[in-house]
Amino acid sequence: MTRQSSMLGRRKMMTVALAIGVVGGSIVSAAEPVTFEKHVRPILKTHCFLCHGESSVAKGKLDLRLRRWLVRGGESGAAIVAGQPDESYLLDRISLGEMPPGEKRLTSEEIEVIRKWIAAGAVTARPEPETIEGGNYLSEEDRSFWSFQPVRRPAVPVVGNSHQLRTPIDAFLLKRLEERGLAMSDPATRAVLVRRVTFDLVGLPPTPEQVRRFVEDQEPGAWQRLVQRLMASPRYGERWGRHWLDAAGYADSEGYSDDDRIRPSAFRFRDFVIRSFNEDQPFDKFVVQQLAGDELVPPPGQTLSPEQIEALAATGFLRMAPDGTGSGGVVAVVARNEVVADTIRIVSTSLLGLTVGCARCHDHRYDPISQADYYRIRAIFEPALDPKSWRTPDGRK
Repeated sequence: MTRQSSMLGRRKMMTVALAIGVVGGSIVSAAEPVTFEKHVRPILKTHCFLCHGESSVAKGKLDLRLRRWLVRGGESGAAIVAGQPDESYLLDRISLGEMPPGEKRLTSEEIEVIRKWIAAGAVTARPEPETIEGGNYLSEEDRSFWSFQPVRRPAVPVVGNSHQLRTPIDAFLLKRLEERGLAMSDPATRAVLVRRVTFDLVGLPPTPEQVRRFVEDQEPGAWQRLVQRLMASPRYGERWGRHWLDAAGYADSEGYSDDDRIRPSAFRFRDFVIRSFNEDQPFDKFVVQQLAGDELVPPPGQTLSPEQIEALAATGFLRMAPDGTGSGGVVAVVARNEVVADTIRIVSTSLLGLTVGCARCHDHRYDPISQADYYRIRAIFEPALDPKSWRTPDGRK
């Protein structure tokens, strides 16, 4: 960072402008205390840590990962002055759009959060660690993010028009509607219901006869019988299995080059997924078979039972990444490396709900995944994707 001669005057103008136009739309509520860990650090991590904290040498000798390091500053002096946003160099640079470099800038809301934090004394939620090992420091806020918490059953809210409730989920919906002065729509007709549930479960419209049969069936349990019949249809697995196939990157060809080589055995994995849905297979078994189905089959893999054949077919999950190792004009080592990276991407997005690929080159900007974590994950897959025993797509059965 380099200090500008006209810093103070421009900073004051920007602060006034923000106070007039942004305070009402701040991403921090007025009653909530602004802390470094919860509000400021995530912004700095997204925009600044690559150069000022997670690189081997911090640019300008400025490390922004801890509050006290902002106060200490770098080559241009202190980055912030607690209680004095107008005297804080960091706020000046980001307000003027001079930092971070490039086209991406902090939003006015993000800048206002930092201004509020400095004005309130630049407080922290807790004492900071003495040191940070490596480049990626995970705060308690990182670890306590809502999506990383165990699933808990919440209390069902109390609503006024409880007679409209048919399931506990309805109570959550109706609660939000009532808060906004809205009400539930009128109940759907039986003809509409049968169309909705048929599209939803099997992906096809009901026949006129199926609609008529349900409309005329006034016996208790008619709805339950309809749902059970649809879920027993082979079309159910085809309808819902495709969502997992999408997550797994399923394709009938390699999808790598213009010749786009066919995968003659890919259908075996597709059929495994469809059967698993139709047979209501437990999810843990479903996952284990795809990640380690070959470990469930004793060597040398001859005279296999139907269950063992199914387990081997499930491992097609690990072969869904585009594979260019057999394509002409491609460096085999580079192509194999991309296969491994894409396999990790497929596994992480489908099973963890995280895009770990950013950590392939540096600590993740958003999720609590370090570059070291990424290569620990990769080490798990390396034995299965061993270059010494690698087979190109044409060499696989």
